[in-house]
Amino acid sequence: MTAPAPTGVLHPEALAGQIAVVTGAARGIGAVVALELARGGADLALFDLDEPSATAEAVQAMGRKAHAERLDVTDRAAVETSIGALSRVDVVVTSAGVYGEPTPVADIDDADMDRVLGVNLKGALWTIRAALPALRRAGGRVVCLGSAAGEVGGIASGPQYVASKGAIHAMVKWLARMEAANGVAANAVAPGAVETNMIAGRGYSGDYCPLGRLATAQDIATVIAFLASPHAAYMTGTVVDVNGGFHMG
Repeated sequence: MTAPAPTGVLHPEALAGQIAVVTGAARGIGAVVALELARGGADLALFDLDEPSATAEAVQAMGRKAHAERLDVTDRAAVETSIGALSRVDVVVTSAGVYGEPTPVADIDDADMDRVLGVNLKGALWTIRAALPALRRAGGRVVCLGSAAGEVGGIASGPQYVASKGAIHAMVKWLARMEAANGVAANAVAPGAVETNMIAGRGYSGDYCPLGRLATAQDIATVIAFLASPHAAYMTGTVVDVNGGFHMG
């Protein structure tokens, strides 16, 4: 994996000495987020159901440390073991996610509902829960990957996906209220359609939004990195729209 050109969103030492956990780090938004946080000085703990070693190598090429591990975020015990083994956690970014096909509600089965909610919602919650003791010690930050679909009722996705992302937005607000006294801030980013493998071949085009193009993973990662940094110290409980003007909440 080749690191993208510097974007300048973070000072090179903004996250110096910090350890950031990123799920869904093997590719797409998660991989680019990892590089953006490394560019800001963080060391990375990278988790994905697929092998995230290529992302780790790119982080290491930038002079940062990286731990890469295959992990199923729906496995609560495994998440607790893997994240509990980290020496410290300052930032958690939950970007592991799966797509929910636009299936008519009458045709949704238990397996698909459990799959989408298991990864997108439960996986984020298990990750955050496992990291909370360390986040409280660090006065850390949580950034969850939501979706414009969870705000407007979907773009071209099914109710299982919409429900999972709407729940992420609500959970972030709950977490922000519950953990503010412990020094932990929590926010979410709500992208529209992003040029990743998740939507490849599904007919998305930039016509859906005023800016007239699909987002890149870098567009989303830049905002996530800002929310993970001290620059966003007074932000918590916020869902930030990054969707080319599709939803102006």
